[in-house]
Amino acid sequence: MADALPTKINLTVVTRERKIIGIDVDEVVLPASDGEIGVLPGHTPLLTTLKIGQMRYRVGTTIHRMVLSWGFAEVLPDRVIVLAERGVLASEIDPAAAEAERIAAEKELQYLSSHDPEFNRVEARLEESVAMIGIGHDH
Repeated sequence: MADALPTKINLTVVTRERKIIGIDVDEVVLPASDGEIGVLPGHTPLLTTLKIGQMRYRVGTTIHRMVLSWGFAEVLPDRVIVLAERGVLASEIDPAAAEAERIAAEKELQYLSSHDPEFNRVEARLEESVAMIGIGHDH
């Protein structure tokens, strides 16, 4: 019998600290460095770098979201493996804390030149907080 196309994607998300997700899903949308990548079962194998942003994954008709910060994703026809610097599930996000972090980071950026070594770190904090706020508004 010819190899049948997979009907599910085994999604694994890990950071150095923990395994965040290990689940079978129907679709994954990754925040790739050059734009979002949608993955369905049977996708062509690829390796991509990730930026700070929302990863979405669908199980049936339910869409789940999390924030990923940097990393890599390996996409295979029946699985997606994400190695992220940081990953935060929607349920772990405190919208008030994310908003406070956004305000603090924006204030800090006003006083830093783009050549300052701290600039990129603070800008990343800002991007993470904005992504977390975006998830909070989606619920």
